[in-house]
Amino acid sequence: MSKMYRNPSAGSLNTNESFISENKKSDIVLPNQSDNIAHIAVDIGGSLAKVVWFSKQSQGGRLSFSKFETAKIDQCIGFLQGLLTERGDTPVRIKATGGGSHKYYDLFREKLGVAVQKEDEMECLIYGLNFLVRQIAYEVFTYDERRPEPMQYENNSQELFPYMLVNIGSGVSIIKVTSDETYERISGTSLGGGTLWGLLGLLTDAKDYDEMLAMSKLGDNKNVDMLVGDIYGGDYSKIGLKSTTIASSFGKVIKVPPAERKSKFAQEDISASLLYLVSNNIGQIAYLNAQAHGIQRIYFSGFFISGHPITMNTLSYAIAFWSKGKIKAQFLRHEGYLGAVGAFLRDPPTYARLNSFTENFSSIEKNIITAVGSLEEYPTELKQFPLLLDPKSYNPDTTVLTERHLHSYWIDLLDANLKSLVDIATEKNEDALARAEMFEKMYRHHLSELKTNPNAYGTLSVRSLLNLREQCLREMGFNDIFSKIKQKENSQALFGFSLLTSSLDKLSGEALVDELISNILAGNMYDWGAADIQEMIKKGELDFKVAQSKIGYDPKFYNISKFRERLLTEPPYKKCMIFVDNSGADLIFGILPFVRYLVSRGTEVVIAANEQPSVNDITVGELGDILEQISKIDLIIEKAYKSELLTFVSTGNASPCIDLDRVSEEVVSACTDVDLVIIEGMGRAIHTNYYAKLSVDTVKVAVFKNPQVAAELGAKMYDALFKYEEAPPY
Repeated sequence: MSKMYRNPSAGSLNTNESFISENKKSDIVLPNQSDNIAHIAVDIGGSLAKVVWFSKQSQGGRLSFSKFETAKIDQCIGFLQGLLTERGDTPVRIKATGGGSHKYYDLFREKLGVAVQKEDEMECLIYGLNFLVRQIAYEVFTYDERRPEPMQYENNSQELFPYMLVNIGSGVSIIKVTSDETYERISGTSLGGGTLWGLLGLLTDAKDYDEMLAMSKLGDNKNVDMLVGDIYGGDYSKIGLKSTTIASSFGKVIKVPPAERKSKFAQEDISASLLYLVSNNIGQIAYLNAQAHGIQRIYFSGFFISGHPITMNTLSYAIAFWSKGKIKAQFLRHEGYLGAVGAFLRDPPTYARLNSFTENFSSIEKNIITAVGSLEEYPTELKQFPLLLDPKSYNPDTTVLTERHLHSYWIDLLDANLKSLVDIATEKNEDALARAEMFEKMYRHHLSELKTNPNAYGTLSVRSLLNLREQCLREMGFNDIFSKIKQKENSQALFGFSLLTSSLDKLSGEALVDELISNILAGNMYDWGAADIQEMIKKGELDFKVAQSKIGYDPKFYNISKFRERLLTEPPYKKCMIFVDNSGADLIFGILPFVRYLVSRGTEVVIAANEQPSVNDITVGELGDILEQISKIDLIIEKAYKSELLTFVSTGNASPCIDLDRVSEEVVSACTDVDLVIIEGMGRAIHTNYYAKLSVDTVKVAVFKNPQVAAELGAKMYDALFKYEEAPPY
């Protein structure tokens, strides 16, 4: 018998966390955290102490992030004491790295009352970077203000080694890394973040580093620095220097009488000049070391950067200038947390499933242009779908919302649909009202952030916006707001299943295949994630026949002739994997009759469903219950189910969309001998994977239920998509 899966319960954040952290607390209090703190790692630098902590949940867990000024180490210790009070009976391990792990070792042991294990600083940096670059989507980006979109994310699938890590803390360390285990510190400089912070502390009234960076953003270094143009009256083209190139940092100060200097130069201009001075120096030293060691990939990290555009642009310009455009400076969203993450990963008994972490943005720590979410450990390891034809070029997203009108359209659409979700979540449940209001406020805040800075959380897409909505719902304790709706629709569809199959059994050949596909499309109309459909269902205007009548059959998108011919004239497929979509009529009237047809011809069928709920999508636990019930009323399904000709697996997914770069081990194992893949539903086959190429025969089937996506692809609302792609010849 197929393995039965149950939905994991949703976790929630600590009550002392806010969903937006910008060195201040939100007025939203999240649900209490009932999970235990199991593991804490601290990276204590000369300027900042970075903390990551892992809290166990019923299945998997969560890695969260925070930071403190090292000068206020008591605040960090107080925060850790708060975490330790939540551990329950769970023994807690604290790993420490960075120079402060030695300096404050005795203080930590005395105040916290637990063992503290020190880890090598450089080793932790490398472990942290390798993990984040390989496993976290949209971790690496480049920055160049000359581009229309200065910030661009890099493909993480490239070969990682060798690379050079320029870690900019109080000072700068430059590390050459040639494998997971081999690295060496090849250079460094004492002119780092501490230099900038210290000099700005002397020369300005800024009280902390963030204020200093904000001040530099308002300044103009040309009022302080001597430029090439100031000396030559223009470019010095013979040696490739533009008039705007800095010839001498703070060079204009010497031209002003000493008594006038303090009043002559604005603090903002001084801040900008110092930032350029330190950044240019680091960039040039980094390039010279890369050149000396023959390295083409340079990563910059450390809280000195803090997502500051001037800093990143200066480092990028320096690397591009000295390498003549052959090398790009690469930055990391988790730039300041490499050491702390590495210390966390150095815990030997656990965390073998490193591929199981995904990023949850419901609660974020935000810098100027990027954000860091918590990392959630899924209960299954997530791997790349083995049937992708060209894994390195795979991109799940059909539409990337780079243009302002596109991301504004989707953000406004999802914002407008919030009230409907809140109504569903709070129906006849006063206890849920406060949490629903918090969800609405949380998600709307994220939408507002993304409207201003669409790339803050990674490349913005329909998938990322829908994933974020589901994360926010779960964060507020709404694990499955459509549970009652799904139960009702499943019961109604189960009641009519035998009548439907009886009518199908009277058909054969082309008529049967055509009717089965027509039913799949009609079933896919029952999608509570589509605003127009949701209104029709609420008003009672949608039944199965109405659904069938609304579908358009444009031959550009609907052409079943080759697939029909393949089914009717060639030997049956050996094994079919179906990624399913919605519960109710979609699954029971659409997918399962087609499954019944396949297994009756001897095709083994594996149905892949969500691990956790999203909108009204069927989950793997619900799917098991439905198959059990249908087995009691249908002999063909019963025989296939009991003989394991029909099985089901979890995708490891909790989204209306699916990224085939990250599917469960069960899906990967079940791919053996698969020669047909069916991807069903608007989220899975249109928003994502519309352009995906597989190494086996593939069917993408759905109904266009969003006008923007339909128009972009040349379709109309409610047009059918039936896209049959034959396996490439070998």
